[in-house]
Amino acid sequence: MSLERVTRASALRSALLLSLGALTGAFLFFAGAAGVVLRESPSRHAGGAVNRALLDVLDLSTYAVAALGFLLVLLLDRVEPMPKLQKGLALRLLAIVAAAAFASHEVITPQMMSLRERLPSIIDLLPAADPGRKEWGRLHAFSSAVLLVRILASAALFLLLSRKARRTIAVSGSGPATGAPAA
Repeated sequence: MSLERVTRASALRSALLLSLGALTGAFLFFAGAAGVVLRESPSRHAGGAVNRALLDVLDLSTYAVAALGFLLVLLLDRVEPMPKLQKGLALRLLAIVAAAAFASHEVITPQMMSLRERLPSIIDLLPAADPGRKEWGRLHAFSSAVLLVRILASAALFLLLSRKARRTIAVSGSGPATGAPAA
């Protein structure tokens, strides 16, 4: 794409891909950094508080990018019609990303924080067989699975939208071909 040929469609596609790329990068960064935060914090409890704040920012950012993504896909389709399959998949993948953010922000994380407050001590000090620690592990596994769903859906969405439909030129046969006479 050269600067002379910037169109509304290319500007919309670029904005959409930029926002999706940034979101996917944020998911991957959080997935890698959460363990580092837990290892480098003065305590795992303090590291958990930092990770919770980071996850809240990530969830809220996901809501914003999903809403922006819906808007940009619809605008892009209006300016440069997308194949039905591509548009349908894009909107569905955005819905999956938004639903996963909702599950993380409104269901799983609040349950984890509620459990954390109810436990008699810090999670790491509980024995492995403790029901509270097992419940924490189950909720953490759900949270990790939801993050993985968001990573996969946003990466698939990026790949789906980065491919433009190939344009074909229809050739109509208005008469006999030149050269050999028709028999």
